[in-house]
Amino acid sequence: MNTPAKKQQRNSQVMDLRQLIATPLIATLEADAMTTQGYVNFLKEVAFEPDEKEGLGKLRTFTFQYEQNDKNGRTLKKVKIPVISLIPIPLLQIKEATFDFDIKILDSVTEYSEQDFSFGKENDRQTEEKTAIRAALAPQQGKSSDTKDSSLAANMKIQVVMHQADMPAGLANLLSLSAHNMSVEDTEDINDENTKTPIS
Repeated sequence: MNTPAKKQQRNSQVMDLRQLIATPLIATLEADAMTTQGYVNFLKEVAFEPDEKEGLGKLRTFTFQYEQNDKNGRTLKKVKIPVISLIPIPLLQIKEATFDFDIKILDSVTEYSEQDFSFGKENDRQTEEKTAIRAALAPQQGKSSDTKDSSLAANMKIQVVMHQADMPAGLANLLSLSAHNMSVEDTEDINDENTKTPIS
């Protein structure tokens, strides 16, 4: 079975006014969604061990050992700390996006369509009228258009402000559980005088 080839069509700078305004807004929403997906991927790869059956496995942990003095002498302790409780979570979202561009109205196109409706023995014909305003991005005012390549001249100014997103309730619960999941275990008693200096 042949897979249909994908075709890309390069449109001119002239488009419907609604499309011209909506396109950068849609691109902003998609960029914000990509940021969220990046956070989810980061959480999966860093915080959890992979599991082919269930998708997410156990929490990843940092494990280290240290020596401690107590009433019974020196004891070797083993500590396990969840990785997610030690690293910052890159939870960002777009707080504000400003678009500054000039639009040149070219013309308008009106389309008429007729539809027939039947109610019993009576026929009713209705005419629907749609008007589309065609426009294009214009060079920003106050900027010189004497450039060697006009296709490289900027015609839209975009300013995006990012900020730390509010922590989801599920993530807050996960961090709370991981904070209480740190374990300290006794591994063995140390009585040899040639061992390392204990950490008190």
